[in-house]
Amino acid sequence: MRLLFDPESEVTDEEGTTALGVVGQPPHQEEEGDAFDATRDTLIRLVAEYWHEQQERAPSGQLTDTIDEFILTHVLDYRHHGTVDGRLALWRQEHVRAVLLEWLPRHVTVLPDEAAEHDAPAAVAALVDFLAAAGVLDPRSDDPGRLRTLAKELRSAHEEAMQDPRFMGPAKFWMLTAARNGVDVRNKRALDRFLADARAGRVPYGEEQLAQVMKNQFTGFFGRALDTGAGPGGRSLLQERALPLPVVVLGEEEELRRTAAGSGLLGQLDEVARWLGTEGRPVTNTGRLKVADALALARHLGTDRGRGEAAGPLIHLAGDTWENIRRADQLPMLRLLVDWARQARLIRVYRGRLVAVAGARAVREDPLALAVRALAAFPELRDPLLMGPVWDVPSDLYPRFDLLLTDVLATLYGMPAAMPWPVLWQSVRDSYLGDDGWFATPEARQASHRRSAAELYAVIDLLAEVGMVTFERGTPAALFHESLRDLNEPEHPEPADASDLSDDSDGSDGSDGSDGSDGSEDLAVRDDVELVRLTELGTYAVRALLTSLDRSAPAVGDLRDADAPTLCAALLDEYDPASARAELAEWIAARGGWNSARPAFTEALRRTRLHSRRHALLRLLAEELPDGHGPEFLRTLRYEEELRPSALFMAQAQAQAQAAAAALSAQGSAERDAADAAARADEDLDDHEIALTAAESLLLMRETGGEEALLEQVGHSSGDAAAFATMLDVALASGHPDQAGLERLSRIDLAALRRRAARLGRLRADAARRHKSGGTRKRKKRR
Repeated sequence: MRLLFDPESEVTDEEGTTALGVVGQPPHQEEEGDAFDATRDTLIRLVAEYWHEQQERAPSGQLTDTIDEFILTHVLDYRHHGTVDGRLALWRQEHVRAVLLEWLPRHVTVLPDEAAEHDAPAAVAALVDFLAAAGVLDPRSDDPGRLRTLAKELRSAHEEAMQDPRFMGPAKFWMLTAARNGVDVRNKRALDRFLADARAGRVPYGEEQLAQVMKNQFTGFFGRALDTGAGPGGRSLLQERALPLPVVVLGEEEELRRTAAGSGLLGQLDEVARWLGTEGRPVTNTGRLKVADALALARHLGTDRGRGEAAGPLIHLAGDTWENIRRADQLPMLRLLVDWARQARLIRVYRGRLVAVAGARAVREDPLALAVRALAAFPELRDPLLMGPVWDVPSDLYPRFDLLLTDVLATLYGMPAAMPWPVLWQSVRDSYLGDDGWFATPEARQASHRRSAAELYAVIDLLAEVGMVTFERGTPAALFHESLRDLNEPEHPEPADASDLSDDSDGSDGSDGSDGSDGSEDLAVRDDVELVRLTELGTYAVRALLTSLDRSAPAVGDLRDADAPTLCAALLDEYDPASARAELAEWIAARGGWNSARPAFTEALRRTRLHSRRHALLRLLAEELPDGHGPEFLRTLRYEEELRPSALFMAQAQAQAQAAAAALSAQGSAERDAADAAARADEDLDDHEIALTAAESLLLMRETGGEEALLEQVGHSSGDAAAFATMLDVALASGHPDQAGLERLSRIDLAALRRRAARLGRLRADAARRHKSGGTRKRKKRR
């Protein structure tokens, strides 16, 4: 069982508003959404079952009779949609606060007469308790007892938040208002009469509350208002879900350090701080250097050279001129470097002087650390890069430049191959500029997009000068062919390099289909498409940026010092097979070899009591442990009493799969005989092992699909029902270590199963007779 899934492309709340997508959405959203729904439903059923069993054991009155599955659904939806990482099994105090004080109030309407039925704090506590009892609570979570206590402490605050107009839409406001006035809101006619009376002023309602609700509704069109969250200062406790990032292999730090040391721009940032020193230079009331000092620093740095032709449409960065300067802002290249150093916390204004930050000296002396600081600051430089609204024609990239650029970097970070520039620009345009220019003509909108593409290219090219990004021409990788063919060339006429993207370009040169013709088929196979990718230095720095934003950005070697449960949880949910294999090799080596590491893996499996999760982990270890240790580890687990059934079941499944594959590929009798031998070897289990395997199979089926799904799977005929009854008897007498699971199996209603099987048999027989009879009549008609 996985406990981390990609987010769906859209998330719709109770009021029907939709969250914006991000650059680089993966192509398998629908499948991921189905997988999340299935896992969520399984967890809800298991939590409810666990809570019921706890209630049976608890003294009277200590637990509620039932757990609210409706609230549990929203709690898991919050963890999947309302947090950056989406980890269903990782719970900390901030998550408990966010779900009780903001997510549920925003997404759930609880009528006054139903409040007792929807105990949200108890639902949160039950989920955490179950995850801990099942051994799947992420080890990075807070203490379960503390989380349970916090949920209880927040009960009053949660009840108040559920009535808070900041978290209401119009539908929820009128529903609650009607209910408070004694209206049966389930009766549509009664509700319509109440709304008509309210519009006519015949019934009272909270006018100030409604004004707050409508304000929220209006500001929701332009992003959530700053004062409508449950956090300090009105900050929202909810976060935008981010796509899981791929596992990367980082370059050697010394090599990256040498690369960073060769960057001229990074050297200039260091030189800004070095020139200012700890004594600094005086600044004006606006925080800028005085003209004489600005000119002196500009000459020292050589900002007259600037970016030259590479500046493209950012002509202010082509190079500073030093004549007729009346204020420091008239030196835009110098402004970029000074603002960049300030955003990177290399310099600051202190007591009216611009000084070097003494604590940043170690960062400046380490080129790699300086590169990381510089990239982290780069998305905040929209003013010196784009000049902002002070221009006659403001840049379309300006309003959300920081988010846009971070998304672009995250997209490049997640790509296994160099990304075609036309595809990258299309994703930016569709995500950030798609609704701009409502009143513009198509020609004006196209010209605006062409200019924005040129600006973005020039901005990314600046990172190329730092050594973070590289542009090259070549044939796009196969994974981009479909995207390239989907490009609608008349709507996406952006050529590949900055010189073609200037304001006066009419796109008639034909580069990359920019002549407006439908050349998208050619883009997929041409060998001169502009491609962009991160360098090893860029990957290292972007990863640091993303982790600073609470994004999970795993890299091989990250888990070297983690304990085994943390390692296993991360490998199952976040790592691809090749990366898992590499991470396991490093983790084992750090512990002195396989013999030293093996007990930790055994204990991690033992602590994982959820059968489906244990099987997923066991399969991972059996297939990805390095140096052939997987099969040997699986064999040794047959002698661990608690893990023996899982090991037997996994070994049997693997042997059967191998035998089936061998049989399919067999070309002669010798190969078929070998396949048969493999199958027979798999079946060489004693009676007790067969019983344990049968029990494990039934427990696994019941856990993942519930009793109903188990009966559906085996109850297709009377014979199946009889075979299942025999299998169940064998399982119950097996001595399987999961005694609680066997107890649940013993409660299966076999009589109902037999009745269902007989009914299904009769229905199939009747259907067959009708089909045969209908076919005969049709043949007679044709005659």
